[in-house]
Amino acid sequence: MITPCSTFKVWKFGCLSSLLVASLLMLTQAPVEGYIAKRYTIRQIVAESTNVVFGTVSEVNVKRRTAKVKVEENLKGTSEFKEIRIRLDVYKGEADHRDEIIHFLKAGEPIIVFYLKAGGRIDSLAHTRGRWFQTQVTAKNKERTEWGWWLFTHFEKYLNRDKVSRRESTPDFQEELRNLLSGDALELLLLKTDRYDAEPRAIAELDAVADFGFVYHATTDRNLPALREADILWIGFRSLSEGRYRLNRKQEDRIKDFVKNGGIVIASGQDSDKERPCGSGWLPEPLTGVESPSRNDFQIASHAGDLFKTPNRIRSGQLALDDSWRGWNEKYEILATTNAGKEIVVAKLKHGKGMYLVTNLYNQNNARVSKNRRMLENLVHFAVRFLEESE
Repeated sequence: MITPCSTFKVWKFGCLSSLLVASLLMLTQAPVEGYIAKRYTIRQIVAESTNVVFGTVSEVNVKRRTAKVKVEENLKGTSEFKEIRIRLDVYKGEADHRDEIIHFLKAGEPIIVFYLKAGGRIDSLAHTRGRWFQTQVTAKNKERTEWGWWLFTHFEKYLNRDKVSRRESTPDFQEELRNLLSGDALELLLLKTDRYDAEPRAIAELDAVADFGFVYHATTDRNLPALREADILWIGFRSLSEGRYRLNRKQEDRIKDFVKNGGIVIASGQDSDKERPCGSGWLPEPLTGVESPSRNDFQIASHAGDLFKTPNRIRSGQLALDDSWRGWNEKYEILATTNAGKEIVVAKLKHGKGMYLVTNLYNQNNARVSKNRRMLENLVHFAVRFLEESE
């Protein structure tokens, strides 16, 4: 959990502004010719990677067109690889970089490898000598215990040319990543669905809130195995329900225990139908999910504090809202309502040492998330201030 304010190490990550990189996720689809560019931040690359490792280029064989990387440190995850073997005689994309990569890699140079292991495939981004390149590898057996040579695909087109995305020094980049993933940084875990990706991108781009940098992790696993390390759990848009309620009793209890022990839960929009309202077993006090028309009007309650003022001033008409909640009791502190005070826009519920912030934000697509982006920042800011004050 978060450390006391007097000893909390504050990291500002202004240098981690938005980057143009080839999407790690897109690589998991069928290969295509050319490059696929997508705006990502370093936090998103880290969040979407199952592993981040530091190592050294141990060998470059120009004749055989191969290279080897000695894995020396696990920065995220525990890699099963002690050595990564790379073939440099293959490529994908709009340009052939094989001759360039074989003469670029140098034995003895530090290297960072971000990789996404999904099923029987691994896609990676690597950074050495100030440049980015990609590789891919597939498992050699059904048990996925044996892996072949990682296949070089291409140098990154956008990462390596844009002034905000270049990292001229790999050792400096390693230090930047150590700071980003240090135990002193605030940790935000996002439970998301694969269907809605606009909200995760917006959260990852919140470079610094409430004077804190934060480490962002994303998962689709509702068992939330990484919850113990988190300070804030963001339950993403329609992760609770879409057509049906998606949490079981064990998952509900895990969330309630997290809050009871001092964690913060921020719940984004849910999906309710008249016949199937969103469940509230993840809350210690009942609420009833209701189907609501999309709207943008709301009323701020007198005790909302700085929620709609800091760091952004937000007024009625400036949010995208959808299915909401009713049926609260006196233990809830209602910070904003809609539909003539009948439905929740933001509700606060203290539980044990922690707190819930329940919302009805409509973060379905880029346009609506763009409208709600400032509110996302305000919610995280509000949560961090609660953590500060609770120490």
